[in-house]
Amino acid sequence: MGEVLTFLDSHVECNVGWLEPLLERVYLDRRKVPCPVIEVISDKDMSYVLVDNFQRGVFKWPLVFGWSPLSEDYIKKNNMTIADPIRCPVMAGGLFSIDRNYFYELGAYDPGLDVWGGENMEISFKIWMCGGEIEIIPCSRVGHIFRGQNPYKFPKDRQKTVERNLARVAEVWLDDYKDLFYGHGYHHLLDKNNINIGDLTEQMALRKKLKCKSFQWYLDNVYPDADAPVVKAEGLVFNQGLRKCLTLHKGSLVFETCDLNLQSQHFNYTWLRNLQQQNVCIGPQSKEGSVGLFLCDRASARLRWYHKLNNNLLDNHLITDYFTSHMCLEAGTKGDGVLMRSFSVTGMASVVDFSEGLFV
Repeated sequence: MGEVLTFLDSHVECNVGWLEPLLERVYLDRRKVPCPVIEVISDKDMSYVLVDNFQRGVFKWPLVFGWSPLSEDYIKKNNMTIADPIRCPVMAGGLFSIDRNYFYELGAYDPGLDVWGGENMEISFKIWMCGGEIEIIPCSRVGHIFRGQNPYKFPKDRQKTVERNLARVAEVWLDDYKDLFYGHGYHHLLDKNNINIGDLTEQMALRKKLKCKSFQWYLDNVYPDADAPVVKAEGLVFNQGLRKCLTLHKGSLVFETCDLNLQSQHFNYTWLRNLQQQNVCIGPQSKEGSVGLFLCDRASARLRWYHKLNNNLLDNHLITDYFTSHMCLEAGTKGDGVLMRSFSVTGMASVVDFSEGLFV
C-alpha cells in the first residue's frame, strides 16, 4: 500500500511532471499537504488556459471558495520566485497529495458530509488548525474541466445539501466566528426545524483529541487578511434626536448622557442582527410597542434588528425583523424609556448610530 494518497477529480488532465513536485513536499514534511496549480480546460472546446502562478485559495463569507492573487508587496517581502510553494488558506478540494497515515490521523473527511459541498473547507481548517500546512506547488500543473453544473444528482436537493454540509463545518471548526457564517444569509439554518445537520459528537471529540488550535489562531496565522470582524458594530448606540445614548440601567432600557466609560452603554450589533449586552438581547414584547430584555437566542427572529438597509429612507434606524410592518426602536419623549413605533421619515427619535461599526 502506498505511503502517499493523491486525490484527483475524474475530469482533469495532468501535465508533464505533475506528481514529483507534490511527492517531494510530502517527503520533506509529512504534515505538508501540497496542491497543484489548477489550470482551466474549456468544457466547450477542450482548450487549455494557463493561470497565474501567484495565487492562493481563500474564502469569503458565508464560506464561499475563491482565488486571490498574492500582492506585489507580499511577493517582494518574501523574495518569492515563480517556483516557490505558496501557503494556501483553503484548498479548492479534489486535487492534492497527503501522507496516508497523516490523512487518517486527521480522521479523513467528515463522514457526515453528504455528496458534495463544504468538504474542501472542512479538510482545510482541519489541516491548518491541527498542525499541518497546505501549499500550492507551481511546478505541478493539472488542467481541470470546469462545468456549468453538477453532472450528478443530489438525493436531498443540491442547495439544502450544501447548506447542511457547511453548517456542520461551521459548528465544528469556526468557534465564535460561526455567527459570521449564519449572519451572511444562513439565519434559517439556526432553526433546527429547517435542517438536521446530524450528530457532531465524533467530530468535536476528534478536534479535542488532536489538540487543534482555535479558529482565531487560523485567522491570525494563516489568513490574517480575512475580512472577519466578530461583530457588525459595537460601542455606544447614539440617538440623534435626543443626543443621548442607549443605556441598560437596573434591568431597564433608557437613554442617558453618553459616556464612553460606562459599560452599561456598550452594546454589540452582531452578525445575527442581535442588539446585545453580554448575554442579554433587546427585542419587542408585543405589537403595541413595548420593548423588553431577553436571554439571547441565536435562532430567535424576535431578537433580530436591521440597521443600514439598502433602502435609504430606512438608514440609521433599528428596525425589528419580527413584524411585517416597519417598526423602529425609538426613544420616549423625555428619553425615559424605549419603545417601538411605526417608521416615520421625519422622526428623529428613532435615528441611531453606533460609535464603531461595519455595516453591510
